Amino acid sequence: MTQLKAALWVNAFLYYFKRLWLIGRYVPDSVYSNYGVKKVLSVLAVVVRQLIDFCGKPLYLASVVTLPLLLILNQNPELKGREFLIMVQILFFLNGCLGALGDSQIFAVTRDKIVCIKYIHMNAAAYIRAALAFKYIPFFLYYLPWLLVFSRLAGGTLWQGFKLWLLLVSLRMMGEAAQLLIFDRTGKVLSRNMGYSWVLIVIGLAGAYLTFAFGGKGMISPVLIHPVSVLVITLLGGVCLWYITVGYGGYERKFHRSIVINYLFSNLIKASSGTSAAFKEVEIKDKDMAISEADKEKFQYLKGYAYLNALFFARHKRQLIKPVCYRLAMTAALFAGAVVLWIVNRDLAVRLSENMTAMLPSFIFIMYFMTVADKASRAMFYNCDKDLLHYAWYRKPETILKNFQIRFLRVSLYDLFIAGAVCAAAAGFRLLCRGNVLDVDLLLFCTAILLLSVLFTVHHLCLYYIFQPYSENLKVKNPFFSVLNNGMYVLCFMCLQIEVGGFAFTMTVLCFTVIYILAALVIVYRCAPATFRVK
Repeated sequence: MTQLKAALWVNAFLYYFKRLWLIGRYVPDSVYSNYGVKKVLSVLAVVVRQLIDFCGKPLYLASVVTLPLLLILNQNPELKGREFLIMVQILFFLNGCLGALGDSQIFAVTRDKIVCIKYIHMNAAAYIRAALAFKYIPFFLYYLPWLLVFSRLAGGTLWQGFKLWLLLVSLRMMGEAAQLLIFDRTGKVLSRNMGYSWVLIVIGLAGAYLTFAFGGKGMISPVLIHPVSVLVITLLGGVCLWYITVGYGGYERKFHRSIVINYLFSNLIKASSGTSAAFKEVEIKDKDMAISEADKEKFQYLKGYAYLNALFFARHKRQLIKPVCYRLAMTAALFAGAVVLWIVNRDLAVRLSENMTAMLPSFIFIMYFMTVADKASRAMFYNCDKDLLHYAWYRKPETILKNFQIRFLRVSLYDLFIAGAVCAAAAGFRLLCRGNVLDVDLLLFCTAILLLSVLFTVHHLCLYYIFQPYSENLKVKNPFFSVLNNGMYVLCFMCLQIEVGGFAFTMTVLCFTVIYILAALVIVYRCAPATFRVK
């Protein structure tokens, strides 16, 4: 299975590496048949994948445990000294309940399962055992050292961290066994029920975090981490592991019933029919085609690509303007929260208002999610470029760059409008606290927010025009696009770890945004005419 996954990855990597600017043309087509090179790349692919999985565990624990833990202790100082119990509570509900009962490796829909069972006709029981081992052995082995580290940081002992690890492993096996047992009795896959999934999400998040809104009353973690509870749950987990790997004898007779075409080929069907989740939300409807008389009057003075793009944005008001409105509502909610803070703790509110740049690290992460450029790029491809790129006149360099210029300016206006609302909320908060709205701190904060909105617009549009990652069946086909996009997310997330912003951090952000924006625009104007193609 490892070799199959690695081979699929290597072929995709070579395909896109050959299309890189400057260096790609030096890679011959014969590389596909070079067994030695592909074997080395396969090994590297497996190593890289394992490193990503290993390094992803601390990021996960930091985001779902450490950051909420800091907020919980800030709101409930009386819980200090119980950090490890809070960690156990959070991970029990998120991993032990939501993860174990809301997902299932046995019934997961993957390309490997399609190949091994549908086409190769591999023994179902053998495939399940291999899939479970491939998924859970590295998953929990990589989890163990980081869980021990975070347990120590939370005030627990290494032995307590190990007991927590045993709990999480056992609960995951119990979740798999429970879903397999329900399938055996009813023929239904529980994790595919939407109503059940939403109820589980609410219970999981409420148990993990809402408990602490009431001062931590009703925490079950002291019972969970008790030696007797750990022993009982571990024994049950062992029994469940035996059941799903050896004890259950119905894989050959019943497992094919879980391979329902609506689920097994759901991603393929949705992609080929244009209804994948990523593109469904930008799908145009009949009511979107109707353009108001006011818009028609404005459009009659436009010509060429200005007219084409004006029509595009007029017909995508629902897909683009509505998200802008949602983000404005989020900004209003943030301002309302600031007002509540001013009412409840006026001294803290005044200190924050006098040092707005200290909150900039958090706002970098917030602004990343405020942009509508990613959605706009998908709408551009799905409802315009996917079809027009088949025509030679639309692929001319001057046409590509002219369309990019018009789109960049328009989408930037959307994101700048959102950023302007954030700046207005910051200024309003400063006025509420009777501060000066013209001081350097607030001006630097607002400048950074406005530039960040432009940066994220450029980031998404640049990646779209340089890599054009979408194929005609609406799949993301370019791994470099995914790596760079995820890299920006990780960079923004890392900013959350910075506890103090201030003048130096703000100036660093301003310099980075200006350099990134200029570099991205230069790259687009140099490379997009050659790379912006339909695949």
